[in-house]
Amino acid sequence: MIKAYVKYQRKLFLCVIVAVIVFSLCEYLFNIKTIDIAYSVLLYLFVIFTFLIFDYIHFIKKYKGLMNHQHNLSIDRKSMPKADNPIEENYTKIIHELYQEIGDTIYEIDKQTKENVEYYTLWIHQIKTPISAMHFVLQNMEEIPQKATLELELFKIEQYVELALQFIKIGNIESDLVIHQYSLKEMIHQSVRKYSDFFIHKGLGVNVSDCDAIVTTDSKWFAFILEQVLSNAIKYTQKGIIQIYARQEPEGTYLTIEDTGIGIKKEDIKRVFEKGYTGFNGRLDKKASGIGLYLVKKVSLALNHQITIESLMGKGTKVHIFIKNYQ
Repeated sequence: MIKAYVKYQRKLFLCVIVAVIVFSLCEYLFNIKTIDIAYSVLLYLFVIFTFLIFDYIHFIKKYKGLMNHQHNLSIDRKSMPKADNPIEENYTKIIHELYQEIGDTIYEIDKQTKENVEYYTLWIHQIKTPISAMHFVLQNMEEIPQKATLELELFKIEQYVELALQFIKIGNIESDLVIHQYSLKEMIHQSVRKYSDFFIHKGLGVNVSDCDAIVTTDSKWFAFILEQVLSNAIKYTQKGIIQIYARQEPEGTYLTIEDTGIGIKKEDIKRVFEKGYTGFNGRLDKKASGIGLYLVKKVSLALNHQITIESLMGKGTKVHIFIKNYQ
């Protein structure tokens, strides 16, 4: 604090030193006694240091106020320390104007964001009506070679719509969580059944083992994680089997979803959870958005689960999900 004050008043300190030297020299040239010179210098310094003590106390108060404001930024302009001179008044005026602009900008952004969320939420719910109609048509359609393909593509559309809905909800996910204890095996089987047509269509096997644990999570959002991971495993696996297995430890349950797909490049693994990042595999699949795993990571953090990926190109990928025990 003292160092900051010395820097703040460095010009004054320099003037004091110069004044003492000049006055002492002048008094010496006028043959004034040394003791009188010393007395006048001490008196001068006493006045200066008395001023500096009170000024330092004022400086500390103001400095701490500014530091507290810096560490607790808000749009409340009343918390700003009062200006002491015209220069500080001008700075304060500029800061207040910036506060006003920031406040107006935030208001407009919030307003626009709310309107966008309302629009996309409405769009998502409206698009479900034609999707349901197409489901009805397909259910009553005669068996033709293209029917299975149409059903799979319609399922993909549903998943994309659900992904968009989850993307909207992710900003306020905490208010949507319902944390209870659930059967891990049951949640896995539900997700696998949901993607059963894709397993059959691609001729992929699936094996679920050692998943008898009871875990503490939100079943809807955990299913979202499972389905996104399964969807990627199916998308990038052309043949082989997808294995889902768990290991129970005192601290929690370690769930692994392992595929025999094309794998992920080493340099891409550390970035696969970034928003919009598709990596090498995404360039192979031109429709990849880079949103799925980003949302998976966000949901995992909200559920206090840990998700990691290990992979080798041409060998496959393992997705590990750690679900902490709370008993």
